[in-house]
Amino acid sequence: MYFESVGNTAGGRKIELVTDDEGEKPDEALKKARKMVEQDQVDLVAGIVSSGVAAAVRGFFDETQSVLIIANAGANALTRAAKSKYIFRTSFSNWQPNWPMGAWAYENVGKKALISVPDYGAGADMLKAFEFAFKAAGGTVVEKQLTPFPNMGDPAPFITQISNAKVDFVYAFYSGAAATTFVKAYGSFGLAGKLPLVGAGFLVEQDVLPSQGDAALGVKSGLHWALTLDNAVNKKFVDDFKKRTTKEANVFAVQGYDTARLIVDSVNAVQGNTKDKAKWIEAIGGVSFDGPRGKFKMDPKTNNVVQSIYARDVKKVGDTLQNVVVKNFGEIADPGDDSKG
Repeated sequence: MYFESVGNTAGGRKIELVTDDEGEKPDEALKKARKMVEQDQVDLVAGIVSSGVAAAVRGFFDETQSVLIIANAGANALTRAAKSKYIFRTSFSNWQPNWPMGAWAYENVGKKALISVPDYGAGADMLKAFEFAFKAAGGTVVEKQLTPFPNMGDPAPFITQISNAKVDFVYAFYSGAAATTFVKAYGSFGLAGKLPLVGAGFLVEQDVLPSQGDAALGVKSGLHWALTLDNAVNKKFVDDFKKRTTKEANVFAVQGYDTARLIVDSVNAVQGNTKDKAKWIEAIGGVSFDGPRGKFKMDPKTNNVVQSIYARDVKKVGDTLQNVVVKNFGEIADPGDDSKG
């Protein structure tokens, strides 16, 4: 959508897309990335859903001084210990959506929590960020629940454990099909509306809300975007996306859109000269704009996006479920190390 809005050109050059599916195996994804750079001779690679894939290709891009723009994978290490000056992230670090929610949950939801996350890297990152901030505010984490990944399987044992816990609320991170499974089970066991559910925004993002139904009502979450954000760029983006796809936009679409703009703005800044890597990566790091999520800018310390994080509440707006912003935490930058979780 964004490339089309600028006539598929940047810096006086035509934008050409070479696409492939990263798949689920990091070693296979590395082969595909290597092909793009060495055979297809692309100027940059953008995308990557999986943090495992991002970690697997990190060394290749750093060693070959090839530009990679990560449009989703949130592993904290990629903007901390494993940072590369050739790798930028336009989405989020796993720390960002969770850390502000720690103090907020303590002040607005309860003092004792159970944390439920899938047992893999992103789950560990998000658990740690929330736990750090929640405890710092004075809260107590009574239990930590790690569920199988990538498939949770039967959610009943985990929801039963939650039902028996002596806590004020549950904090969870799940995404995609796992988010639907968890939230629907939470509702079917009678916990929705009874035991507050709070989490990282992927738990109730627009891509899963329709399948979750009323079980998602009242779930509070933190994320860097909401469909209902009241700014002109977001309203146009949401309208254009729906016209194009007949579906509501979601945070993953926003990340792709902003990634495209980062590419175009940086190539414009160097007048199409992507051969001078030093000037180009400096230009990428200097990009800032007002996007659907609000102010977007890169942090030179981490090469990770600095962005507002919003506390959201699932409500029925007309006939649909939507995340309504209840607090803007302001600009949140990843600390660049593990000092805050």
